[in-house]
Amino acid sequence: MRLLSIGKNLTAGTETVVYTVPDGYIAVWDLMYLHNSGGSTKTITVDWYDASENSHISVLSSYSMGSKAYFQLSGAGSGVVMEAGDEIHMTPEAGSAFGIICTVRLERV
Repeated sequence: MRLLSIGKNLTAGTETVVYTVPDGYIAVWDLMYLHNSGGSTKTITVDWYDASENSHISVLSSYSMGSKAYFQLSGAGSGVVMEAGDEIHMTPEAGSAFGIICTVRLERV
């Protein structure tokens, strides 16, 4: 098992693939921090792309965050189990400024 943190400053108004589970691995998505560093309230959408089902599962849908607000989602050891090819997607509102950090536990299968 290897812990891996992914940090990004998201591009406003654009869907970003934050992380893709590599071939030969599973990942447990345990932790997500979101920060609206902009000067006004904006929304963000977060989803898990399940490659085996070719579907997007909503984690947060147009979630409203005030200026300088933080949001934390923690699995506390029981997060989302993702297989090879699964992805974490995030889409911030146009004109926003979001920074994010996600932590996964990566294991070779």
